[in-house]
Amino acid sequence: MNYVDFTIAASFFLIFFALAIMFTTNYFSNLSSLTKTTEFRSTSEDFFRLFFESKGVPKDWNKNYTIVPVKIGLAEDLYLTRVLVRENAGLNRTNEPVSAHIIFDENCQNKSRNNTIRLYDEDWNELNIEIANTTNCSNTYLNQTDISWELNISANQTKKYWVYYSPDETITAKVYSPLQYNTSSWIPSDGDNWTESSNNWIDGSWGNSSVSSITTDTDRKKGSYSINIKGISVDDWLRAKYNESGAWNISEFKNIVFWFKVNNTQNNRFMVWLESGSGGYNKSFESYVLAPEWYKITLPLSEFLTYGSGYSLENIDNITIGCFNDSNNVSFEFKVDNLHFEKEPLEVKVFPEEHILAVSSSKFDVLQNISYDEARKSVGENYKFRMEVGNETYGGDFNKSANVGCCEYPKVMVSKNGTISKSLVRMCVWK
Repeated sequence: MNYVDFTIAASFFLIFFALAIMFTTNYFSNLSSLTKTTEFRSTSEDFFRLFFESKGVPKDWNKNYTIVPVKIGLAEDLYLTRVLVRENAGLNRTNEPVSAHIIFDENCQNKSRNNTIRLYDEDWNELNIEIANTTNCSNTYLNQTDISWELNISANQTKKYWVYYSPDETITAKVYSPLQYNTSSWIPSDGDNWTESSNNWIDGSWGNSSVSSITTDTDRKKGSYSINIKGISVDDWLRAKYNESGAWNISEFKNIVFWFKVNNTQNNRFMVWLESGSGGYNKSFESYVLAPEWYKITLPLSEFLTYGSGYSLENIDNITIGCFNDSNNVSFEFKVDNLHFEKEPLEVKVFPEEHILAVSSSKFDVLQNISYDEARKSVGENYKFRMEVGNETYGGDFNKSANVGCCEYPKVMVSKNGTISKSLVRMCVWK
């Protein structure tokens, strides 16, 4: 080999050796950066769980915040019950009312309060609701209740709904406007015309019992008024009769529905009569009325007993509601509202309860009062972090070119007014 060949070969060797050194250096440099990024990514997952999937210590640290909590957690308990509504009668329904009986806390474990109930449809619209027939646990937490709302649904269609609730007593109860029905599957269509005026109500008492007055009252459940009946039961039924000109054909209807409130529930009997011809149909409902408060009564027409002769569901003349007590001279005052007949109700299926750890807007707001350095100390690790909750942020600022590990997941959030929303929550960690 001459010197020229040696020189050329040595040059190529040095070039390739330099390139190898450069690539090796870059590889280990990138490997170090990749290792740090992987570490930060893993740590961001830990921080996400620490802040967004735990309540903190103490768990209600946000309610009386004076010092930095032992651990900061932004989660709070939220419960979800899914409801499926199905139209099976082949009817297109407009402004159709529907009710679901929800057991919020079967064993009274302090899971739910009335003020926190919110209902959403499939498009995440919050709906106007009506709450009735509530049973509370001994400590004012909610045990169970009926929830009603109105919907538009096509023949044989199925719709999904979400009922959210929590034990948070700080949430302000929402004031819902009265439900405004106007549906062809009811008589009357809005369910309230018959109890807005006392004009068509007459004394229907029997024996020595007597009605002293039938008037309207502003203590009501729907519209502007309820019907208020006062009288004395003496050895017989104290009754009030709704008597409108003409007759109703209710042969295609399934239930009679009304709200009822009475001042005295001791040893009393309550009954509805549907008068037709020389007889009619009747059904007692005292088992529904346990206290002097409003109750929503739904009675299937198929459960009514018949009496007399010449009766027909195609020819109902009057509706009578009455009270009776075995003792003489018992004074009654009772109210009736929202009296109507309804066709085949929508099918309602209530699914088992689900538990959610939601992000609390209240806790996140209180977190803003804690300095970033104090929050870092509460974590107990030498990392910097930044969290993004929707459009709001908390934490440090990082250089976009620095090694940073981030994770993000959708979370359910509860606002201070009880509104439920979904938001993308992000946690980033670096040193």
